Amino acid sequence: MTQAPVEPQLTLDLFGVPEHAFESFYPGTNSQVLQALKFWSRGDGPPVVYVWGRAGTGKSHLLQAAVKAAGARAIYIPVSELLRAGVQLLDDLHELDMIALDDVGLCGGHREWESGLFTLYNAIQAAGRRLLMAARQSPAALPFELDDLASRVKASLVYRLQELEDSDKAAALRLAARRRGLDIQDAALEFILRRERRDMTALAQTLELLDNASLSQGRRLTAPFVKEILADRDETP
Repeated sequence: MTQAPVEPQLTLDLFGVPEHAFESFYPGTNSQVLQALKFWSRGDGPPVVYVWGRAGTGKSHLLQAAVKAAGARAIYIPVSELLRAGVQLLDDLHELDMIALDDVGLCGGHREWESGLFTLYNAIQAAGRRLLMAARQSPAALPFELDDLASRVKASLVYRLQELEDSDKAAALRLAARRRGLDIQDAALEFILRRERRDMTALAQTLELLDNASLSQGRRLTAPFVKEILADRDETP
């Protein structure tokens, strides 16, 4: 029995409102990618854009920001969640104005998903909509078995996100702290960058931990306080 298509509004409700914005993204050497996605969110430039880069380079942040800037007829979908929900959610998504699919490489090797993604891609183009995709792999390295899908993705406007230099990571972390209303001392920031994993995903998680500790204890993010909180975390089983 064929399943009925899922209404686009139901899919919008399922995945919710994107969390991140362009203003909270520190580009470093990725200014061109940032500008391209701002264009995309405004309906300017090529309608299909593909962004790739290592974990922690900001792909999810930028895709969410692009959808948030685009407005109500746009949707951000993490493919990891989509795979659990069912391929039928791809049906009729082309009725939305803008679709951002995060981690599309996860569809590779799953024929049903590759076929659904290929159908969605063609429907988006036929309807004059816009598609934004992201993955850890370049288009040429995606594990797609469907040649027609692989060729469509390779024809996208492609950007690679570079990992931030250490000096840029410090600036990015300071920006994130400021947007949370946190005053973080330089010594505390230097300690975090020396001690913690240096990908931005891990650093953002560390900042969230410190933010919660600062709020609960009413203390500033000084180096001694940061050392204390991180030591307590590491000692917790």
